[in-house]
Amino acid sequence: MKNIVKLIILMLSVTCFYQCQSDDTNAQFVAPENPDISSANDQYLYDNDGKSLFETYGTATRWRWNDNFIDPDERATPIEADFVIPSTKIVEYLWAGPYASTGIDADAFIKDLFPAELVYMGSYIFNEDGTVKLGFAEGGARVTLLNMNDLDFQNREWLTDPSGGILATVHHEFSHIVHQNHDIPVGFNTISESYLGNGWSNGVSRDDAIKLGMVRNYGTLNEYEDFCEIISHLLVVDKDTFEEDFINQEDCTTYTDAGEIVNCRELNEGRQLISQKVDLVVDFYKNNFNVDLLAVRDSLQTRLDKVIEMNGIPE
Repeated sequence: MKNIVKLIILMLSVTCFYQCQSDDTNAQFVAPENPDISSANDQYLYDNDGKSLFETYGTATRWRWNDNFIDPDERATPIEADFVIPSTKIVEYLWAGPYASTGIDADAFIKDLFPAELVYMGSYIFNEDGTVKLGFAEGGARVTLLNMNDLDFQNREWLTDPSGGILATVHHEFSHIVHQNHDIPVGFNTISESYLGNGWSNGVSRDDAIKLGMVRNYGTLNEYEDFCEIISHLLVVDKDTFEEDFINQEDCTTYTDAGEIVNCRELNEGRQLISQKVDLVVDFYKNNFNVDLLAVRDSLQTRLDKVIEMNGIPE
């Protein structure tokens, strides 16, 4: 049983952006004492030789359609039964597994904070106003994973796209669970001079975000989304690409146009801020939880390569 601290909703607009919304509530989720294990899916989820999500994390997984999981003005498609076990293997192997594989303390960390309830849906959730939810978490008690009927083990974009890939979504949401329980590193919110609030969606490009010291436009909303975006990008984007895009200093002497030189310098200044945040976050995880976030990243990337190569989750 875990307390719901906030309601965090992850949304994707028609222009492929998403945002988190909060609602302070104090409800509770209680895992079922006698879960239904009438199908092969439920046996895997609840009674799998001591290795199921329920047995390992106390996590109940909802895959049968229930109208209560969406608002009356929303539309969505149920997950197809054949995708339930593969979806769960993604959760086990590419979300929880990279933590559990890197040490006893990291294993305890993920078990302590892993959400008590997962909900699978086959499509995104479509709203009447034209927005589309990517997935959402309710204060660490329930995480809803969407678009699972498009599951494709060889589609790296479906898996890792920072603006909506399933791994980017779950690791972003799990980072919210972390800061809801343990706050963010001291000084993190002062590294960048200011956040844009709701202005994050007013035409802010990725380069604009980098210049402000954030990895994505949504991270400019506030320090909490910045924290979650830093972590999800660090883990899900491959190391070389992450460092090339967000850490390494570009040689601005290769440019001759004055505007390009200024742009290069501003990007480099922003990358210095991102580098400071990454160092602070890595130290925060190490000092507070004895979790090596870079080792988690390496484990996730190794596992991801195997999944894509094998077109499935290794047994």
